Amino acid sequence: MIIACTMPIVRSMSTERSPQLLLLCMGLILRCTATSDVSSTARPGHLKPFGHSEPLHAVDECEGFPTVSELFENNVFGKRPLLMKNAAKSHPAFQRWNDDYLRLKNVSALMKVRTAKKQSGPKVPALRIQLGEFLERYQTEELYMVNPAPASLLSDVILPKPLQCEAVTPSITESIFWFSSGDSKSNVHLDQGENIICIYAGMKRFFLIDPFALVNGQPPLHNATAYETLDIDSVDFDKYPTLAGVEYYRADVAAGDCFFIPVEWIHQAQSFDRNVAVNFFFDLRMIHRERLATCPPSYDLALTADQFDYGGAESLKTLRYNLLNLVKDGDIRPNDLAVFIRSLREVNPQNSSLRITQLATNAVKFLDKDADQTVNTEDIRRLTDEELDKFRHFVRQHKDANENGEEDSTVQQPETCRRKTDEP
Repeated sequence: MIIACTMPIVRSMSTERSPQLLLLCMGLILRCTATSDVSSTARPGHLKPFGHSEPLHAVDECEGFPTVSELFENNVFGKRPLLMKNAAKSHPAFQRWNDDYLRLKNVSALMKVRTAKKQSGPKVPALRIQLGEFLERYQTEELYMVNPAPASLLSDVILPKPLQCEAVTPSITESIFWFSSGDSKSNVHLDQGENIICIYAGMKRFFLIDPFALVNGQPPLHNATAYETLDIDSVDFDKYPTLAGVEYYRADVAAGDCFFIPVEWIHQAQSFDRNVAVNFFFDLRMIHRERLATCPPSYDLALTADQFDYGGAESLKTLRYNLLNLVKDGDIRPNDLAVFIRSLREVNPQNSSLRITQLATNAVKFLDKDADQTVNTEDIRRLTDEELDKFRHFVRQHKDANENGEEDSTVQQPETCRRKTDEP
C-alpha cells in the first residue's frame, strides 16, 4: 500500500531534485503508513470460536441471590450481567432432577425438541415428543429440549428471590425448560426480555458482548440478528469485520448457580455434560421502579414457580407486553394498531379493512392517556389492569356479527401473572 502511494513522488524526484519534494514524500509515506488498514484476518480470534479472543472479562459475581434493590439498581437498571453462585442449591430440582425422577413425573404434554445441538447455520426441524420418550433418546441422539416449563416440573423450582417481590412478579413473561446431554451451542442472539437462568445439572458457558462498549467509537454490533447464522466455531472476520474489535465477557454457570443477563447483551451459550436448566424472562417496562422499595428482604423457600401463571395469548400481561413491543420503535398510530389488531386471535380475520381501521382509530383514542393523538410507552405503562381489560373487551366486542346477527360481547376476567391460589 505504501509503494502504490509513493511511486509517483519518486518519479518526480528523479527529474526535480528538490528538498521540498523529499519532505513531501516522507510526509505522505508516514500518512499512508498511519492510515493503512490492518486486515481483519490478522486480528486474534479470526477463524476461532466465538468468544476466543483477548481481552476476556469476568462478569460481576455474588454469593447467593442479592436483595431485590441490589440486583435492580446495580445490574438490571445498570445493565450488567450477574453470576449468582449457589443461588439455586436450595431448589428441590437441584437435588431431585435425575432421569429416574423425571420419568416418575410422567409429564404427558408434548414438548418441543430441537434435532440439532448446534444452532448456528440453517434451521433444522423440531420434534414434539413427551418427556418420557426424550429421556429414552437424548443420550444417543442430537436432541435438545427447549420448551415452556410444565407446572409439574416447576413445583421443584423455587421462584428466584428477585422475582418473588409483588412489584416484579407481574413482569414475568415466560419460563423455559432446557434439557440436553451436553455439547449444545446456541447461536449469537439477544433474549426477548431480562433473563434469570438457573442451572440444575451440568454447566453452561456464556460469552457476552457489552452493547454499550464502543469499538473504534461505534457500538460493537448494530444488528444482532445479522450474526445469528455465523459459524460460532469459526468466526470469519472478513465476513463479520465488526467482531474483530469486540471484547468479550465470559461466565461459567455451574449446577446450583443462577445468572442474570440484561436484555440488550448479545451472547452465545454452550452446555457441558448432562444439562438441565430453567429460566425466567421478565419485562422491565412493566416494573415501576419506585415500588421496588417495598420488596421484602426475605426469600420464601415455599414459593415454588408452579404457583404462578406466566401469561399466554389470553392474558392481560401478554397483551401489555405485546403493546409495549409495538411501541418500542416509536409512538403507535392508527395504522400500526390496525396491523396489531388483525394479528390478535380474538379478532375475526374476515373483518373488513375499513372496519379494522375504524376500530384502530378508536383504540388509539382509548389508549392515549395524555391525549396527544399517539400512544407511547408511558401510555401503556399507565394503563391499569381494569383499563387494559376494557381495551381487550372493546376489541372483542367489535367482531363481525355471528350467524344470528349478534355480536360476541363475552367479558373475560383480567388475567395477570399471579399466584394460582389468588382470586381473579
